[in-house]
Amino acid sequence: MKKKTFCIFNIIFPLLVGAVIYWFTSTDVIFVEAVRSIWGMSIHIGIGNIDGGLAWLVRYYMSDILWAYALVFALYLAVGSNAARVKTAFVIAVVFSTVMEVIQLSPVIPGTFDVIDILVEATAEAIAALIIKKQYEEASNI
Repeated sequence: MKKKTFCIFNIIFPLLVGAVIYWFTSTDVIFVEAVRSIWGMSIHIGIGNIDGGLAWLVRYYMSDILWAYALVFALYLAVGSNAARVKTAFVIAVVFSTVMEVIQLSPVIPGTFDVIDILVEATAEAIAALIIKKQYEEASNI
């Protein structure tokens, strides 16, 4: 698979899956409210109060994980898509994710600040960077 196609797949697929998860599980996020106002409809599973397990992980973190993962691939393509740029894409993604989470402490962007969000997003971004690095090394050995 060519590098650009590989990156585009790793941007679009996680974004779509993350959007679907938000759409079905989260009635109170900006994305869902925007789509609801455009389409005029909503369909939600309504997980409710959950204290742990897979449903909890999916409801509260999976969309963030997928979107952070996709962000690294998008930044990698934007900054030049070579081995030296993986670190740049990773650093920009971690800073951006952290800033977006911290902004949620103010009324500018409604949301709930969560340090765990920062940690899971940084972990997803690190995994994406490692995948890119491995893919780039494999492509250059051919």
